[in-house]
Amino acid sequence: MAQPDSSDRLFDIMWSCRAMRRLKPDPVPEETLKQLVDAAIHGPSGSNAQNWSFIIVRDPALKKKIGDHWKKTWDFYHATIAAAPARPGEDLKARERMAAAGTYMVDHMHECPAIIFVGVRKDDVMARVTSSPSFAGNVIKFFGFAGLLKIIANMSSTQTQAEASTAYPAVQNLLLAARSLGLGAVLTTPHLFIPGVFEKLLGIPKEFTLYAVIPVGYPKGNFGPVNRPDPGEVIHWDRYGG
Repeated sequence: MAQPDSSDRLFDIMWSCRAMRRLKPDPVPEETLKQLVDAAIHGPSGSNAQNWSFIIVRDPALKKKIGDHWKKTWDFYHATIAAAPARPGEDLKARERMAAAGTYMVDHMHECPAIIFVGVRKDDVMARVTSSPSFAGNVIKFFGFAGLLKIIANMSSTQTQAEASTAYPAVQNLLLAARSLGLGAVLTTPHLFIPGVFEKLLGIPKEFTLYAVIPVGYPKGNFGPVNRPDPGEVIHWDRYGG
């Protein structure tokens, strides 16, 4: 596809890319949604496998079902994480505003123009390599038997991190592209609380791992600066604590 036409500068987009949860019901053109996915797949992927998958839901009846399931996860979030004590330096008023916007989003999910489900298909080549006897032999050769035991113990976590390194750069590209095109969007993960539910509803095959759910539409609010800490507060020079 052709590169989207935008006069916005990268840092202007990044510094004003708010999580937009209040969206208008106005439809988003199919070509625009394709541009978002095209931007997403211009991000990096693990081992350059390029094994992303995107499901874009626009059907009203399906969005209603998604919203019904989503509400259960949001009620759970409200009763637990949203009710937790303040983090160091956290503005609880800001949390309350976020929660109110999230409630609006969930209550109006059936009106959302598009909901993009982002996932990663299983890398069959990588799976065959890591399950072969020669892989174990090479692990021992380069890292020793103790290294083999560590890799085996952490294989599930390693696979998840490798897939996430493919999914989330695509998500960030999609969010920035949406902002550049005047669309509101927000990264969400309600599927973590109801594993398998959205997968069944959308007919997602077992070799597809869902990593993000992104409602997309024209925003009711305004883009603007996001609040972040000073970089010095999160940088450690050379060693942690340095």
